[in-house]
Amino acid sequence: MDVEKKISKKIRFGTCTKDCYGSCVFLGEWSDNAPEYKLISAVPLKNHPFTQGFFCQKLNRRQDLIYHPKRLKKPLIRTEPKGKNSFNSIHLKEALNIVAEKLKDVKKKYSSTAILAAYFAGNSGLISMYSPLRFFGKLGATVTSGGICNEGGCAGLSKLFGTYSTTNPFQLINKNARLIVVWGSNLSETNIHAYLLVKKALRDNAILVVVDSRRTRIAEDAHIFLQPYPGTEHLLSKLILYQLITQYAYDESFLKEYVDGYNSIISEAIQVDEKKILSQIGVDSQTLHDFINLLIELKHHTIFNIGYGVQKDFYGGRIVKAITLIQILLGNFGKPGTGLIYSQSDFNKAFLRPLLDYITKITPESLIKKIPIIKLGSALDSGDYKMLFIYNFNPASSLPNQNQVRKALSQNDIFIVMQDQFLNETTKYADIVIPAKFDVESHDLVSPYYIPGLSINQAGPCPYPDCMSNYEFFQKLAYKIGWENSPTFQDTDELILQGCLNLLPIKIREDIRIKGYHILFEKNYVPFKNLYFPTPNGRIQAHGPHFEFGKQELERRLNRNKNEFLLITPSHVYFLHSQLGQIHPRYLEVFHKIFLNQDDINALDLKVGNEVKVSNEYGSSKYIISESKVVKPGVALIFSGTPFPFSGNSNVNLFTPDRPEELGLSGAYNSALIKIYKIISNNK
Repeated sequence: MDVEKKISKKIRFGTCTKDCYGSCVFLGEWSDNAPEYKLISAVPLKNHPFTQGFFCQKLNRRQDLIYHPKRLKKPLIRTEPKGKNSFNSIHLKEALNIVAEKLKDVKKKYSSTAILAAYFAGNSGLISMYSPLRFFGKLGATVTSGGICNEGGCAGLSKLFGTYSTTNPFQLINKNARLIVVWGSNLSETNIHAYLLVKKALRDNAILVVVDSRRTRIAEDAHIFLQPYPGTEHLLSKLILYQLITQYAYDESFLKEYVDGYNSIISEAIQVDEKKILSQIGVDSQTLHDFINLLIELKHHTIFNIGYGVQKDFYGGRIVKAITLIQILLGNFGKPGTGLIYSQSDFNKAFLRPLLDYITKITPESLIKKIPIIKLGSALDSGDYKMLFIYNFNPASSLPNQNQVRKALSQNDIFIVMQDQFLNETTKYADIVIPAKFDVESHDLVSPYYIPGLSINQAGPCPYPDCMSNYEFFQKLAYKIGWENSPTFQDTDELILQGCLNLLPIKIREDIRIKGYHILFEKNYVPFKNLYFPTPNGRIQAHGPHFEFGKQELERRLNRNKNEFLLITPSHVYFLHSQLGQIHPRYLEVFHKIFLNQDDINALDLKVGNEVKVSNEYGSSKYIISESKVVKPGVALIFSGTPFPFSGNSNVNLFTPDRPEELGLSGAYNSALIKIYKIISNNK
């Protein structure tokens, strides 16, 4: 009997909660009675129509991460000044007592609003992200809001359509999609399941056009590749629109019936100096005209997939909007095999609203103040906050203007409590670190933002008693400050999950119970087929101006010095938002490198392997020169998301401007100008 008990196995549904397009659903095989390695295997579901039975390179060794020897298993308390990961282990009860006493002291001396919670999507599970708001809502604290990634683009699209989600991504493989345009989206590395859909479409004789400031792997699959300079995509769109208009290739009946303000597109787009714009964007005239001819030939059979990189500019929302005008002018919405794919999460909101209300228990009467997450550094500098809780977030890696962020986090009069699985850049500034459970060890629901729907995490056991989910930590803290009888904190994670399931429509609930997931759309479903959009009058709102922005920034880039470069900061194929270094350590040296076109290396009289100083008005650091064939002359590339606390300042967000995207909703990560200086060794 004891032998049978030891080898008994359980199968549970799981969902990858990393902040990426996939949200892969899998079957976890568990040995609940094993002393430590309880998750035996994670096998992605083969019958899932999007993820189709395989993980990305980042997390195909999930168990190595969960049971990594450096995983935090005990609470930690700081032993040296902030700026180093110097801690001693303490008992969980002691950690909770310290945090509770500090919280009560701050609330008494200042106010509840002096307590700030900063969170994001390091774990994108709904319960993980939002259940702590039960605590902060009751407390009347301040919380962060918004995002750092795609919000500008979402806002730009919402101005046009009243929503930023307009197309079923499965339309990529619709037989009517004869032309696929992938614009600023490195599907072959960051969205490999969508890449598989594109590859299928290519086998069915679709034509692929890739537009990107980098020559990514998917560009090698393309029939046409256009490589504009970063931040000039709106000018490229204007030139395309000019050609469509002058050749009378636009869909006039579509515009008249469904689009308000379309005349502003025409009047602005015909005012171009084609030769000047071509020189500014750095695109070959013949290649561009080949693309335009395809757009004309395959009108009403064209679908666009736009990535988040194009909106990481000061004017990112307007750039995404300008690209979308091409599809509007061609009438490519509401028809099979057409449309525009960006973030699809707006489709989920109808069934998510009651879930989030239940998870957070925040009512309109709740006293809760919000600040934009992108402005966390300046908020902490204000002196208004005396206690900071951080979960699902690594701000000392992810936020722009790292000098400001780290200086703000270094303040001794801000008591910082952080939950995480590993020590990282931000734990350097924490006073108390609480060990967190992994996603597979917590009950949760996940709402993907590429394929609309919902999936489940059924928690397996965590072998480390002091590790807690986000909800469990704040539930225990609530008890410590005298809220043990509050109905708000009587639930468990599992009861919150069950309460969410009970709020869902029967079809979604049953799919999740039986399959582990529910996908909102059938493959051939066409959203907005009636072309009635959620705008005030149901019509697309295309009022201008559309292109009159960014002239000063463009001029600065065009007139840069020889050693000055526009910096782009993509994620690396094996890393994601400062995570996963533990299972891909052999690639960590990439974060010490700066990649340039060989022509620029020669012009600077440098060689591959030279150490250089990289600087701008925000800071400086040393990097190693490496050649890249993916960037144009005048563009430098440093990978973002340093997963480990290196010596020195190697995190690329040291150079990122603190000026956000113009709407203030996300970071302008690809807008930095840097200078490169050769370091002369004293030995030479």
